[in-house]
Amino acid sequence: MAARSWDQLWSCRVPGIQILRFIGRGLWVALILLVHALVWLVGWLGLILALRGKPARQAWFADRFATLLIALGATFVKVGQIMSTRPDLLPPHTIRALTRLQDNVGAFAWRAVERTLREELGQPIEALFASFDPTPIASASVAQVHRATLTSGEAVAVKVRRPGLDSIVRFDMSVMRLFARLVALVPSWRLLAPVESVDQFGRAIHAQLDLRLEAENNRRFTASFAGDSDISFPTLFPALCSRRVITMSFVEGCKVVDAPARRGSNPTRLARIGFRTLLKMVFADGFVHADLHPGNILVDGDDKVVILDLGLTAELDEGSRRAFAQFFAGWAGGDGKVMARLLAELSTRVPDYDAYEREVIAFVARYHGKALGEVQVSKVAFDMFDILRRHRVRVNPTFTMCNVAIAVTEGIGKQLDPRLDLVQEAMPFFVELHREGRF
Repeated sequence: MAARSWDQLWSCRVPGIQILRFIGRGLWVALILLVHALVWLVGWLGLILALRGKPARQAWFADRFATLLIALGATFVKVGQIMSTRPDLLPPHTIRALTRLQDNVGAFAWRAVERTLREELGQPIEALFASFDPTPIASASVAQVHRATLTSGEAVAVKVRRPGLDSIVRFDMSVMRLFARLVALVPSWRLLAPVESVDQFGRAIHAQLDLRLEAENNRRFTASFAGDSDISFPTLFPALCSRRVITMSFVEGCKVVDAPARRGSNPTRLARIGFRTLLKMVFADGFVHADLHPGNILVDGDDKVVILDLGLTAELDEGSRRAFAQFFAGWAGGDGKVMARLLAELSTRVPDYDAYEREVIAFVARYHGKALGEVQVSKVAFDMFDILRRHRVRVNPTFTMCNVAIAVTEGIGKQLDPRLDLVQEAMPFFVELHREGRF
């Protein structure tokens, strides 16, 4: 029998091959963990002998952790990216390392692309596209993207999911859950609910495996922003979309932070569009793009802001949106007791509420009374997350992801125009929502 490729082995449904596949994956994961544990131990001892301080040791640990996730492959890379949105669970040095994770895990074979398209769309590539570039323009942990041309002449981006991901993710998540169970044996770590957190990460990954959900997210965002001439999303081609394939219009553009220099775009206008878009997502719609970064926000030839990669989202119900608005109102009014109570109500439990409340009140006192221009929303949010983490307060992950989205958007806005302040930009928005009786 001819030798099988790794992709073929993972997508094969023969029982014997599946057993070998899982044994091989298990041994590979164990070997990587052993090697990285040894490297970490040697490096840690070296830092101690060199009399390096705690910050250096923390940075070393975080960088090795991110490197380990990359070595373990697609599932772990994606979990690391989702973990980077949870500063309530992980310390700042680990979050910084995870936000630098590269989503490029190498392209998969062209024959797998051909097979997936034929299986999902029912016809060979030649019957569906006038041209199809076999070299991907982007390759990420879940899928890779190819540029193609429809028979009508339209340029499209075709996202094709990696082969065999269902089996890989199922196995890798079982490994993570086993590790989480071991971590939960430590009483101080059990309060962070490691098993429940891994289950949340798993649900987020499984949602991204079904590209039909990304297509539905696209439709929801497109409908919500239909009246905004400054924002757009890629156009879908429904006949060429399925569970493992999604076909969209190809967007010719540059990253939003590069647009002023490359296209002469007005940076203040772009920053305000970004703030306005996020505020609408969080407070008006309760449906938020949870993977915002400059690579997912482009400016096209018409100077429109185009938002890409809609697979990871967070959804807030009416009660959560109201609590979120009240939380920021409490911060603006310097009411630490209200902020502590709102976060506690969104949490599973608070082990020592009095100590937690005192620290929140002190946190508010540090910022209240400062000029708006002196306050960074991102710093406020991440300082609050640090308090939550120290007091083992587990807030609803959607709330946390929305806070991270706000912090990231503010960071992009300040790159474009450092004079702008998110709080000032938000005031008219909140006034209008209050007038409408939303809050």
